[in-house]
Amino acid sequence: MNIHLLINIIMRVIDTEKIERVKKETKILIVERGYHGASITEIAKRASVSDGYLYRHYKNKSALVSDIFEKQLAQLHDYIFELLQREKSVKAVLEGIIKFNFSLVKKEPYAIKFAHMLVYDHEFEYPKSRHDAIKKLTKDILNLGKKTGEISLNAREIDIQLTILTIPVKFIEYSDKKYYESKISEKEEMGRLIGMCINSLK
Repeated sequence: MNIHLLINIIMRVIDTEKIERVKKETKILIVERGYHGASITEIAKRASVSDGYLYRHYKNKSALVSDIFEKQLAQLHDYIFELLQREKSVKAVLEGIIKFNFSLVKKEPYAIKFAHMLVYDHEFEYPKSRHDAIKKLTKDILNLGKKTGEISLNAREIDIQLTILTIPVKFIEYSDKKYYESKISEKEEMGRLIGMCINSLK
């Protein structure tokens, strides 16, 4: 193999590892200190990179955080749209959403808290692409539910957003904070959560 090609491959691997560290530390720092309390300098320090390295990839903190937030939510939203194409009921779509969130928490315990904090932070500018995606998927879920009879004909898009997208996230947050002690399996918890969400929309 050409030595220059090998060096380029190695450098790309190293760069990818650095960026992943940056993303992880950004999420954790925002969970700990909020959007306002996180700085490029502290993120760089925690990720073991220089400030200059970060500024070569992102023009400022807002660009860095927005990119991470956008990509994390895009994964969920794209998956929900896949579910809507594949599944025939709101219950099946909701089960897929909850499984996705449970899986994400196991992989990145701080990821959902990171997104949740930014959604309610007035200093953070919510990406229009995510706003548009939520508007479309809530409308699609509502239409599916009315078609299958799982959702009341009087239900609104905001009811879907609150119930299908917010309640499962709050459930995970409360579980993580140990607000209550559960003695049932994750599968049973999921069943109860799905039932609660579906029943509230009837």
